[in-house]
Amino acid sequence: MNISLHKRSAKALGTVVATAGLLLGAGAGTAAAGPSGVTFKAGSMQSDGSRSISVHRNGHYVGKGWWKANGDTLYATDSYADGYGVSAYLGTAPVRVADTLGHHSPYTKSVGGNLREDRRYTFWVCIGNNKAGLTCSDIYTVTS
Repeated sequence: MNISLHKRSAKALGTVVATAGLLLGAGAGTAAAGPSGVTFKAGSMQSDGSRSISVHRNGHYVGKGWWKANGDTLYATDSYADGYGVSAYLGTAPVRVADTLGHHSPYTKSVGGNLREDRRYTFWVCIGNNKAGLTCSDIYTVTS
């Protein structure tokens, strides 16, 4: 069955789906699937709306995700070759994703694109792979 949506309806549907996924899938650093021993440390939101979340596994720093408001760019860095990738997410419609999956460490991926100024967005970071699943941070607010 084919479904036809107008551009505005498709954007609204994408926002609803992304929000539902966030509410069901993101936790406080623990999940039924995903790597074990993971903790996240979120930095304070900066005056320009930027924020970073570092990823630690078994007490070792393994990477981070960050949102840079000046430039509207999302970054994910995997600093440790453990078979897991780091993904950073920005709650735009559609959700903006920067991930390191499939690349050898160390590796940084950036995804940019102009956003309207002074808008609030959700931001979170995950670690994992297709086999293990993802373990994700809490969801934080950032601005453009």
